[in-house]
This record gives sequence, C-alpha cells and structure tokens, in this order.
Amino acid sequence: MSEPGEREINARLRRVDWRFLLPTPRPQRALCRAGAGLAQAVASIAGEVVTAGAAGDCDLAVAEDPDPLLLAELLDALRPGGACYTEWHLPVVGTQRVERALRTAGFTDVTCYRPWPASAELPVYWIPLGAPGAASYVRSRRRLRGGRTRRLLAGAHQWVRDLVRGQYASPICAIARRPGASPSGGVDPAAWLREGWSAWGLGPAPERLSTLLVTGGPRSVSKVVLLAFAEPNPTPLVAVKAPRVDEAAAGVRREGAALASLAGDRGRPVPGVPRILFLREIDGLPLVGETALAGRPLESLLASRSLRGWSLKVADWLATLADGSPVVPAGHWRETIVEPVLCRFVELFGRVADRGLLRECEGIVRAIGALPRVSEQRDFGPWNVLVTSAGELAVLDWESAEVDGLPVLDLLYYLTHASFNVDRAHDTDTRLASYHRSLDPSTRTGAVRRDCLARYLDALGLEETAMAPLRVLLWLIHAPSEFRHAAADAGGPPPAGVLERSLFLALWQQEVRDVAGR
Repeated sequence: MSEPGEREINARLRRVDWRFLLPTPRPQRALCRAGAGLAQAVASIAGEVVTAGAAGDCDLAVAEDPDPLLLAELLDALRPGGACYTEWHLPVVGTQRVERALRTAGFTDVTCYRPWPASAELPVYWIPLGAPGAASYVRSRRRLRGGRTRRLLAGAHQWVRDLVRGQYASPICAIARRPGASPSGGVDPAAWLREGWSAWGLGPAPERLSTLLVTGGPRSVSKVVLLAFAEPNPTPLVAVKAPRVDEAAAGVRREGAALASLAGDRGRPVPGVPRILFLREIDGLPLVGETALAGRPLESLLASRSLRGWSLKVADWLATLADGSPVVPAGHWRETIVEPVLCRFVELFGRVADRGLLRECEGIVRAIGALPRVSEQRDFGPWNVLVTSAGELAVLDWESAEVDGLPVLDLLYYLTHASFNVDRAHDTDTRLASYHRSLDPSTRTGAVRRDCLARYLDALGLEETAMAPLRVLLWLIHAPSEFRHAAADAGGPPPAGVLERSLFLALWQQEVRDVAGR
C-alpha cells in the first residue's frame, strides 16, 4: 500500500486543525464516533483511536451530530478535564441549541466556532461565535485587494452577509470540556493566554478574550496561527504560532529564537518586528507567542505607480535593521555560509545544473569579502510585509530567519517578488521574463531595483562590487526550499524534469550568467 501524498496529508491535517484550540493538540487516546473522513483525520493526530472505551480513559472525544445518548457516552469516556469536539450540521437551529445540548449533557467551557470557507474540510478560519471583534477582523480581510490574500479570501463578502442573516451553511463546531482538573494540568489556549496577559505587558486581562484560529496553509508544513482578541476590539493583540507537523517545529523554534535575539541585541523592541512574549512546549510541540502585527499586506498595495515609493521605504527599513552591524571577515562567511550552501546545492541540484555554470558560481561566491553581520528574515516577500494604519512597515514570519546573516539578500528577494507582483507574473516563464527585465536599469522595475540597492549600499557603506557574490548566493540559499516541496509532492526524490523547471534554479542561472558577463 503506497504512502499518502502531500496533498492528501495536508487535507487530512487541515480537517483537524481545530486541535490547536484544545488543551493539547496531541491527544493520546481519542474516542471517535464520526464519519470516515473525520475519523481518519483524528487517527492522524491521536496516539490511539477507539470507537468505544472504558469510562474516563480518553483525552479527546469526537462526534458528528450527536444525540443526548451519544453526548452522555462522550462525557463518560473522557478523563476529568478532557476535551470534546463535535460538529453539528443543518438543520441545527443555531449556537444556543448546540451550547444547551452540551451543557445539559454535563460539559463545561463550551465554545462554538464556524469554519470558513463554509466547510470543516479545508477552512481558512475557525471563527468563534459571539465574538464581534474576531468576526470584524475576518470581515475586514475582504477589503484587501490584490495578491495572495485577495485570491485566498475571494467570496468573503457573501460569507459575511450570510453569517449576519443566519444563512451560513457550514457546521457549527463546538469545543467543550469534561469538568474537573486534567491530570496533565492542561487548559485551553484562552485560559493560559489570560493567565499570562499582564505579565507580558499587555495590561489587565480582558473581560472577554476570544481566539481565532487561522489556518489554510498550502502544505502540511504550513503553520497555524492563533489570534487573541480583547473583545470587542477587532485588532488582534497576540499571535501564537504552532507547527502542524514535526518537520515544521524547527521553524517555529527558530522564529522564537530570532525574535528574542533581535530584541536582546538592541535592548528594546525593534519597530516593525513582533515582540516575543513567550515560548511554550505542549507535548513536544513548540508554541511561540508574539505581539500581533496589524496592517495591509504590501502586495495588496503594489502597483506600477507605487512600486518605487514602497520599495525605497523597504530599502530604508532594511538598512535601519542592519544599522550598527559589525563587519565580519570574509573567511567567516566562506566557512559558515558559502561552502555549506554550495555543498547543499550541488547535492540537491547537481544532476540537473550546468557544470560550467557551477564552476563559474563557485568562483563568484568564494570571492565574498568582509561584510556586516545582519539579521536576515529570509522570506522577505511583499506578502510578509504589512503597512500599518500609520503608513509604517511591519514584517511577519521570522521562522526562516538567520541572525548571523548577510546584507542585501532580503532586499534582493523582495525586489524580485515585487517585480513579479507588478508584472503580474504568476508562472515560471513570465517570472523569468520579469526577472530579466528587472536586471536592466532602463526598465521600470530595473530602475527601481538600481535605486533601492544604491540607497541600501550607501546606508551600510558598502561598494557595489560586494554585490556579485550575494546576487548568486541568494538563489543558492533559497533553492533547497523548492527541492523540499518537489520531494514532498513526489513522495520521494523528485524527478529530474521537475528540478529542471525549478524557478530558483533558473534565477540562479540568470544571475551567474549576468555576473560573469555571459
């Protein structure tokens, strides 16, 4: 029997992303009285799944459309403090009926959610009902135009209108708890967020705290984010990141370490960077809590006329982040970045990369000079840059960050994807054409690239000659991410034909040829 592919794994995990609203996202023993799809998904995250069990020996109980007898069975199966997840489909009257049924059965701490889009299969949001602040936040997302966010949230206007009218066709998803203290001491996220609220410098704990779960990642390694609201304020104050699979745990831990390092190096919060609030481990899964950043994704604002202004602002922001960075000798960069990155690239792409270009590349990147040590975000695309209500920049997602990093790389990465954005380049061929134009200073995007790089280099006191190794290194560093995605899709080593169509491989080839004058 073949192993499930990435698409199936991701869909199965997204079916149970509600687990991050529970005291533990990794239940040891679960009682499941649901259809095959939900039952298979529960089996993918629980240590053991049973359809009947002795009283008080389960951490989690799951059911669809339970009647009073089944609710009594679920309650009986749970340990004190154990969690219950139920889905209620039409013709359920509404939230009050669900809450009343669960409380009558003996459950406590009942919270109801609506998944959106209108299915519990592949939701983007798990929206707490009766939480106007969280609902208003989701409603505001529909006003975003352009880029990934617009495509992801298309149709949200109709959803909000139907929600107000009570015509929402998705199930009500309810989370409840058996009374009593859990032997493990576990409590739901809202409870421990409330406990730490004041200690994190957020002021008095809110009278009403709601949690909105944001999911919908395209891959199983995508993270989930829990946003906490002091109701009815529609602006989230805390963001909690968690990995859906073990392979993603390192990225979450890396983000926590990077944010702590950034704040520690300066002795104060860095404007536009989330402030780390806590690092927490639950059953081996890391959770990173940080101040939530609010704003519009820059990709939704970029256009031909605005590209220059916003891109210069990005260059200035990155230069400010790098301000005061110590210069490190060339030997350090060759040992810590150049040689490891070269070896990894050859290991992954050596069978499809042009041998002549590889030799040219080795000579270029090994000529790296003494450069400032800066903090790289390493996923500095316009989708991760927000524009706040005050018009300032804020940067999300530091899970790929390198605190012992090189200058210019984040700016080059941003300029590449900003050009794709304004050129509406969505496939490999159009992106390669866009990139080629951006290397020509006589074009619109090329002029923006030239001016931004000149401004950044001047701010750091760097010569333009320092750029050559960095231009090539950029795509050597990012290429392994495409290999990992291709391997996940293939369920093993990706075919050579897939690697040959890699965008980052093609951008690397373009840069080597351009730098080498070929």
